[in-house]
Amino acid sequence: MAFTMSKKKTTIQLRVNYHQVDQMGIVHHAQYAYFLEQARIDWLHQQGVSYATLEQKGIFLPLTEISIEYKRPLRFEDNFFVHTSIDTFEPYYVAFSYHIENEEKTIITTAHTRLVFVDGKTMRAMKCPKFLQDKFTF
Repeated sequence: MAFTMSKKKTTIQLRVNYHQVDQMGIVHHAQYAYFLEQARIDWLHQQGVSYATLEQKGIFLPLTEISIEYKRPLRFEDNFFVHTSIDTFEPYYVAFSYHIENEEKTIITTAHTRLVFVDGKTMRAMKCPKFLQDKFTF
Protein backbone atom coordinates (compact mmCIF):
# COMPACT_ATOMS: atom_id res chain seq x y z
CA MET A 1 0.00 0.00 0.00
CA ALA A 2 1.58 3.28 -1.11
CA PHE A 3 1.23 6.47 0.84
CA THR A 4 0.27 9.70 -0.89
CA MET A 5 3.19 10.87 -2.97
CA SER A 6 4.90 13.96 -1.62
CA LYS A 7 5.03 17.10 -3.72
CA LYS A 8 7.87 18.46 -1.59
CA LYS A 9 10.71 19.47 -3.89
CA THR A 10 14.09 20.91 -3.09
CA THR A 11 16.95 22.35 -5.12
CA ILE A 12 20.60 22.65 -4.26
CA GLN A 13 23.29 24.48 -6.21
CA LEU A 14 26.71 22.89 -6.62
CA ARG A 15 29.91 23.64 -8.53
CA VAL A 16 32.11 21.11 -10.28
CA ASN A 17 35.49 20.76 -8.56
CA TYR A 18 38.69 19.80 -10.35
CA HIS A 19 38.96 16.43 -8.59
CA GLN A 20 35.54 15.47 -10.01
CA VAL A 21 36.56 15.60 -13.68
CA ASP A 22 38.25 12.92 -15.75
CA GLN A 23 41.06 13.20 -18.29
CA MET A 24 38.58 14.51 -20.89
CA GLY A 25 37.69 17.41 -18.56
CA ILE A 26 34.12 16.27 -17.89
CA VAL A 27 32.57 15.11 -14.63
CA HIS A 28 33.31 11.42 -14.08
CA HIS A 29 30.10 9.37 -14.06
CA ALA A 30 30.70 8.10 -10.50
CA GLN A 31 30.50 11.66 -9.13
CA TYR A 32 26.79 11.84 -9.91
CA ALA A 33 26.01 9.39 -7.10
CA TYR A 34 27.61 11.88 -4.69
CA PHE A 35 25.59 14.76 -6.17
CA LEU A 36 22.39 12.76 -5.66
CA GLU A 37 23.34 11.90 -2.09
CA GLN A 38 24.01 15.57 -1.28
CA ALA A 39 20.63 16.50 -2.75
CA ARG A 40 18.83 13.71 -0.87
CA ILE A 41 20.38 14.69 2.47
CA ASP A 42 19.42 18.30 1.78
CA TRP A 43 15.85 17.16 0.94
CA LEU A 44 15.65 15.40 4.33
CA HIS A 45 17.11 18.44 6.08
CA GLN A 46 14.53 20.72 4.44
CA GLN A 47 11.81 18.44 5.86
CA GLY A 48 13.31 18.78 9.34
CA VAL A 49 15.01 15.37 9.32
CA SER A 50 18.67 14.95 10.23
CA TYR A 51 20.21 11.85 8.69
CA ALA A 52 22.73 11.77 11.56
CA THR A 53 19.87 11.77 14.08
CA LEU A 54 18.14 8.94 12.22
CA GLU A 55 21.31 6.87 12.45
CA GLN A 56 21.64 7.68 16.17
CA LYS A 57 18.09 6.34 16.58
CA GLY A 58 19.09 3.15 14.78
CA ILE A 59 17.27 3.95 11.53
CA PHE A 60 19.26 3.50 8.35
CA LEU A 61 18.34 4.26 4.74
CA PRO A 62 20.71 2.28 2.51
CA LEU A 63 20.53 2.76 -1.22
CA THR A 64 19.13 -0.33 -2.97
CA GLU A 65 18.66 1.00 -6.51
CA ILE A 66 20.12 3.78 -8.61
CA SER A 67 19.43 4.73 -12.20
CA ILE A 68 21.19 7.63 -13.93
CA GLU A 69 20.67 8.88 -17.46
CA TYR A 70 23.46 11.15 -18.69
CA LYS A 71 22.23 13.61 -21.31
CA ARG A 72 24.95 16.29 -21.43
CA PRO A 73 28.33 16.72 -19.72
CA LEU A 74 29.30 18.98 -16.85
CA ARG A 75 32.81 20.46 -16.84
CA PHE A 76 35.21 21.90 -14.28
CA GLU A 77 33.80 25.01 -12.54
CA ASP A 78 30.31 24.58 -14.03
CA ASN A 79 27.58 25.65 -11.62
CA PHE A 80 24.57 23.37 -11.63
CA PHE A 81 21.36 22.61 -9.78
CA VAL A 82 20.04 19.31 -8.44
CA HIS A 83 16.24 19.22 -8.10
CA THR A 84 14.93 16.47 -5.81
CA SER A 85 11.45 15.08 -5.13
CA ILE A 86 9.85 11.83 -3.96
CA ASP A 87 8.51 9.44 -6.59
CA THR A 88 7.11 6.77 -4.29
CA PHE A 89 6.76 6.29 -0.56
CA GLU A 90 5.88 2.79 0.61
CA PRO A 91 5.90 1.41 4.17
CA TYR A 92 9.37 -0.11 3.71
CA TYR A 93 11.04 2.17 1.17
CA VAL A 94 11.21 5.59 -0.42
CA ALA A 95 12.11 6.40 -4.03
CA PHE A 96 13.51 9.77 -5.07
CA SER A 97 13.60 11.42 -8.47
CA TYR A 98 16.22 13.96 -9.53
CA HIS A 99 17.08 16.16 -12.42
CA ILE A 100 20.27 18.09 -12.78
CA GLU A 101 20.38 21.23 -14.88
CA ASN A 102 23.02 23.79 -15.70
CA GLU A 103 22.76 27.56 -15.26
CA GLU A 104 21.03 27.82 -18.65
CA LYS A 105 18.35 25.42 -17.33
CA THR A 106 19.43 22.70 -19.77
CA ILE A 107 18.80 19.19 -18.42
CA ILE A 108 22.14 17.48 -17.83
CA THR A 109 21.07 14.31 -16.02
CA THR A 110 17.94 12.58 -14.76
CA ALA A 111 18.10 9.97 -12.02
CA HIS A 112 16.13 7.81 -9.61
CA THR A 113 17.13 6.17 -6.34
CA ARG A 114 15.38 3.79 -3.97
CA LEU A 115 16.24 3.46 -0.29
CA VAL A 116 14.91 0.96 2.23
CA PHE A 117 14.25 1.65 5.91
CA VAL A 118 16.51 -0.63 7.99
CA ASP A 119 16.54 -1.33 11.72
CA GLY A 120 20.09 -0.71 12.89
CA LYS A 121 19.93 -3.44 15.55
CA THR A 122 18.67 -6.27 13.36
CA MET A 123 19.90 -4.90 10.02
CA ARG A 124 16.57 -6.00 8.53
CA ALA A 125 14.04 -3.99 6.58
CA MET A 126 11.54 -2.18 8.75
CA LYS A 127 8.43 -0.07 8.23
CA CYS A 128 8.97 3.65 8.16
CA PRO A 129 8.54 4.95 11.71
CA LYS A 130 5.37 6.94 12.29
CA PHE A 131 7.28 10.12 13.19
CA LEU A 132 8.82 10.11 9.71
CA GLN A 133 5.68 9.41 7.69
CA ASP A 134 4.46 13.00 7.91
CA LYS A 135 7.84 14.22 6.62
CA PHE A 136 7.54 12.10 3.49
CA THR A 137 3.91 12.82 2.66
CA PHE A 138 1.71 15.91 2.27
